[in-house]
Amino acid sequence: MELTPCRNPLKGHLRPPSDKSVTHRAILFSALAPGACVIEHPLIAADTLSSRHVVESLGVTVRAEQDRWILQSPGPQGWSKPQDVLDCGNSGTTMRLAMGLLAAGSGRYQLSGDDSLSARPMERVARPLRSMGIAVETQDGHAPVTVQGGAHHGTTYVMPVASAQVKSAILLAAVTALGATRVQEPYPTRDYTERMLRAMGAQVQHQEGFITVEPSSLHLVDTMVPGDPSSAAFWAALAALIPGSDLTLREMSISPRRMGFYRLLQAMGAMVTTERKGAEGDVGDIRVAPGQLAGVTVLPEDIPDMIDEVPLLALVATQAQGETVISGAHELRVKESDRIAATVKNLRALGARIEEREDGMVIHGPTRLHGASVEAAGDHRMAMMLAVAAAVADGPVFLEGAQHVAISYPDFFTQYHQWTQGQSFAS
Repeated sequence: MELTPCRNPLKGHLRPPSDKSVTHRAILFSALAPGACVIEHPLIAADTLSSRHVVESLGVTVRAEQDRWILQSPGPQGWSKPQDVLDCGNSGTTMRLAMGLLAAGSGRYQLSGDDSLSARPMERVARPLRSMGIAVETQDGHAPVTVQGGAHHGTTYVMPVASAQVKSAILLAAVTALGATRVQEPYPTRDYTERMLRAMGAQVQHQEGFITVEPSSLHLVDTMVPGDPSSAAFWAALAALIPGSDLTLREMSISPRRMGFYRLLQAMGAMVTTERKGAEGDVGDIRVAPGQLAGVTVLPEDIPDMIDEVPLLALVATQAQGETVISGAHELRVKESDRIAATVKNLRALGARIEEREDGMVIHGPTRLHGASVEAAGDHRMAMMLAVAAAVADGPVFLEGAQHVAISYPDFFTQYHQWTQGQSFAS
């Protein structure tokens, strides 16, 4: 795909795609109890459809009505025996959370994925689940993964790596375990799982640095899915970089654990304001406008709150005055791509002054970017970051792998091209 420079100011209002993390959990958690529930505004993308496929294979029925899904679940006691391997596609969230979810069943389940997912580490989930008495097999630490459902017990587990997916898998297994489970994170990660399980009746507490879950009887609840901060971040970056912009991102998830990119964008000098909607909940509008950008230091404790936006922050840093140092981002090595290596390679190709480090990168700015050929490395977020880079470059950018945006944001390039053609945001 050829992308040409565009400096059209971003003005108006945009409701970004629905939150991928919330949609995944609303779908998967529906299998945990008998009954019906409604998901309002689900994200319909390749990743979330993988989660839908898993629960439908277990006997959950999903009926689509306009912008909502109605799910009817038999609960774990009534799960169907899958006729085939549970295909998780490219979705690490689907596979890792399903590993914990399937402990509630009584059968033997096999999970597989595409080549990218099969290269991602799964022992980090299998290990704590085995400590609960759950039989989990991996292939050299990777997919395919086999889980034997049945009786299991609680555990105390200190996580070596901050990962919301690993934490969620343990907590899902914990609600059907015999005895309490205690989990400690090195740094806090997004807490949708704790909040959603608590809403379903689970006994979830934060005590003495641990998340404690007691065996619980659950009931299904309806979910209203807000806008996704990670998908919206690409538009926020453009609004921060292009003079004259004034963009409001509507109905967003503004949980503190999802706002890391926006906090750092503000720290760099962009104008970022948040307006909470309603007396309760973490939903609101985020307004972004340009400012005089300067480099920042990103610490290891910052990473979990912006794990998907680190490559995008590196791009913004190429246009900021001074040095930006990003550290503690080892986890990016094992995402859909090696996001540290891919970010450095692609931004260098565009003329950025950027150094690769084992756990991050150093960016020296500002630098005028030029046209080049770049590659998404099979990574949806890399493709969208490079589209933002193309807009602020001085020449055409040839992007290979644009189709991967379908993983999380199928309409991204439709909206992107509408913007480059001068159409204002008014959604």
